[in-house]
Amino acid sequence: MANQYSKWTKEDLIKKIYTLEEQLKKELDSNNDSFLVEFPWAGNLGQWYWLYNQNKVVFNDKKVSQLGYDPVVVGEVGFEFFTEKLHPDDYENVMQNMRDHLTGKTKAYEVEYRIRHKDGHYLWYYDRGTITKRDSSGKPLMLQGIVFDISESKKIELELIQLSERDTLTHAYNRRLLFIKLDDLIKLKVHETTPFALIMFDIDHFKKINDRYGHLVGDDVLVTLTKLIMDDKRSSDLIYRYGGEEFFLVLPNTDIKGAVKTAQRLHQLISKLFIPKVGHISVSMGVVEYQSQETIDDVIKRVDDLMYQAKKAGRNQIKS
Repeated sequence: MANQYSKWTKEDLIKKIYTLEEQLKKELDSNNDSFLVEFPWAGNLGQWYWLYNQNKVVFNDKKVSQLGYDPVVVGEVGFEFFTEKLHPDDYENVMQNMRDHLTGKTKAYEVEYRIRHKDGHYLWYYDRGTITKRDSSGKPLMLQGIVFDISESKKIELELIQLSERDTLTHAYNRRLLFIKLDDLIKLKVHETTPFALIMFDIDHFKKINDRYGHLVGDDVLVTLTKLIMDDKRSSDLIYRYGGEEFFLVLPNTDIKGAVKTAQRLHQLISKLFIPKVGHISVSMGVVEYQSQETIDDVIKRVDDLMYQAKKAGRNQIKS
């Protein structure tokens, strides 16, 4: 029973919340703290209400015990007891969501966020609340809401997203994500004239490696090469497996001069890389800076042509 909501969809959760809210509305006028705190919420959730003018938050034990705190020790708290534990990347979204509801822009405060457990790790919460009492001028007096711990379902969701975005072998981004990223960068180039560059590279004689040592060794080559580049690249640079032994490195905010310098550094690093059973490998590279008016297909064809020029010229080269 305690975990029956952990795998529900957001739509299922909202339906349950509406049912509980209807039950609760019948009792809200009494403003009975003990009723509100002991209301029989079922399963994996906590309940709260916020006396806005007093900045007093009343909650059932589960709302804080799931964060590792003893409700008795915590005692009476204000709104900031919870907001100061929000993940920095989620803080502003949560606060804006609450501001929008308090000012009447939205019918409910409804948001997903990460909140810090007492021991330092973060849990994912789905939180929903509404203004349930106002003064004679319409200003909020009380908000009431429900919070679900959705950490398990969020973990599954993030794993599914990763599976849809990354190559399962190397964990580089996949071809679909490459086209999405290039589309974003082209739009940025149009509006802000921000340059970007592409490096396309292909492992030389990769078929011979597979034929001689087997596909498992070939897989090790792909994984080892990808890790080398991931460890070396800037945090803003992105690596994509385009197919087989072909890869792209996307370099945001980089012109052709910077891209060539990056390609030369990587080329040297790869030449020094030693892979068990195989030894050293080499790659052929094409390097371009995106030019105005090019489509995604245009810029990919241009860098692809350069990479094949490097192969025809004897491999283990860079063409730009």
